[in-house]
Parts: sequence; C-alpha cells; structure tokens
Amino acid sequence: MSNTKDNRRVQYTKSELKRSLLTLLRSKPISRITVKEICETADLNRGTFYAYYSSPEMLLAEIEDEFYLDILNSVTAFRRPDDVVTIFTQALTALKERQELSEVLAGKYADGAFIERLVDVARVMCMRIWVRLSPGVPTATLEMMYDFCSWGCAQVIEKWVQDGMQEEPEEIAKFLRTICDYGIVPILGTEKKK
Repeated sequence: MSNTKDNRRVQYTKSELKRSLLTLLRSKPISRITVKEICETADLNRGTFYAYYSSPEMLLAEIEDEFYLDILNSVTAFRRPDDVVTIFTQALTALKERQELSEVLAGKYADGAFIERLVDVARVMCMRIWVRLSPGVPTATLEMMYDFCSWGCAQVIEKWVQDGMQEEPEEIAKFLRTICDYGIVPILGTEKKK
C-alpha cells in the first residue's frame, strides 16, 4: 500500500512541476525560467525539484517527450501508413485535443523544436513513397525535398496552433498535402502555360 501511495505522490509532484513550468512558459522562454520560479509556482521546494530533474530544460524535455509519444502512438495506430492526409489529420487532432499544451509548445516563447519533431514523423513514410514513385531520383535530392516541405509544414502548423486552431485538422492536413505534392499552383488556381 505504501508503494502505491508513494507512486501517487511522485506522480502528483511531477504533475505540479510540469503544470508550473507550462504556466511560466506562457510569459517567457525556457532560457529565462529558473528552478526557484518553477518551485514557487508549484508551491514545492527546490530539493523536491532536484529529486526528479536537473534543470528546467530537462523538465520541458520530459513534457515534450510524453506529448510526442502520445501523438506518435495515435498516428502509428493506422493500418494505412502511406495515407499522409490521415497521418497529418491524426497528429493535428491530437494537438487540438490538448490545445493548451500545444499552444505552449508552439507558442510565442517556444523554440520550434517540438513542431519540427512532430513533422519529422512522416519522414520515413514520405521517403519510402517518393523512392517508389521516383526510383531514378537520388536519395539526397529526396531528402532536400522533404526538408523543404517539412519546414514549411512546421511553420503552417505552428501558425495554426498560435492562431487558436480555427480550421479543422483535416482541412490543414489536406492543405499541407496539396502544397507538398503540387506546390502553389492548385491553390492559386493558375496553370502553367505551355
């Protein structure tokens, strides 16, 4: 019984530290947040913080890792791993379901790494599809194409989160797929003249 109680206490303590850090991240970047501030906000002492984490960055990394794994699990649960729109829709839906956390991790004071990491989930799948569709194109060229597309996708997702996620996840997913596959021509409604 004591073990269960201790485990719940640890989980509660870690939860309070995470909540405290997320609150602080709404007003300043991680580089300006101190352990003292986290502990004051959580109403815990610094010794408690150091029992679990060595720095605010380590605490943030744990928060990001947990959220990333939740999203990754929801994305990989699909039977059709080549369906880019469905994968993006699932990832964006997971972001929207935890909107407050997403707003902090992609917000004004975020470093952008979380969204970039999220977009990179599709790298292996896209490379596999592109190699199959274009066997003569060098892998290095395909990697550059993916980097170009993923940075753009990361920026669109980040802006979508920061703007309050007004559009539905599937709408954003279809937009990203269109841009990555065809560029701006279908969106602008212009056709290249021959």
